Amino acid sequence: MGEAEGPVAMLDVLVVEDHADLREEIAYYLRTRGMTVRIADGGRAMDRAIAERRPDVILLDLGLPEEDGIEIANRLSKDPQSGLIVITARGRVEDRILGLNAGADFYLVKPLDMRELEAAIASVMRRREPPSHPWRLDMARWQLRTPAGIAIGLSEAEVRLLRPFFEAPASVVDRHLLVERLEIDARSIDLLVHRLRRKVEAETGDELPLHTVRFRGYAFAAPVAF
Repeated sequence: MGEAEGPVAMLDVLVVEDHADLREEIAYYLRTRGMTVRIADGGRAMDRAIAERRPDVILLDLGLPEEDGIEIANRLSKDPQSGLIVITARGRVEDRILGLNAGADFYLVKPLDMRELEAAIASVMRRREPPSHPWRLDMARWQLRTPAGIAIGLSEAEVRLLRPFFEAPASVVDRHLLVERLEIDARSIDLLVHRLRRKVEAETGDELPLHTVRFRGYAFAAPVAF
């Protein structure tokens, strides 16, 4: 499995979990997705890690031996600089409410699906991003407009490439769908994406947020509109 590109790549994640095997499994998976991952087996180790460097997201197990996870979540919520995802075996509604009221952005019940965990991290980061103007696709003029309003002229193939991402915002568009729509092979799709990225950067200085999702396709990792 290769590293991810997009909203979760290059994040700093702190995993606070006392179960060694699960802690290492989570850390291994997130590292393969391009994240920087540190681990802690309890509240004290977590505090030391935060003092060293504030993480983007904290994954917090509620069943810790030294200090109850809800107490830790309440403590973290007083200085909410990091996203907080609770991971726990406690699946009752009452426990979920306690965790969310303590300041958790997400509440995930074990056993964890690592794909769901990755999606939760990405969602937390999107929530915490300041609002931005969308990228706009002008079908009539064959133009892509950046959030700053700069217009990039597009070819017919580039318009057809981008349209699915604007029709279904925040979705992963399968490479096979693009192959069918553009009636070219997968290698040509990748080459078209590469050239469009270079064009946008050359004309605007901005990076086109069209990211590769390994083994699946592409995702447009920014707000969009027609």
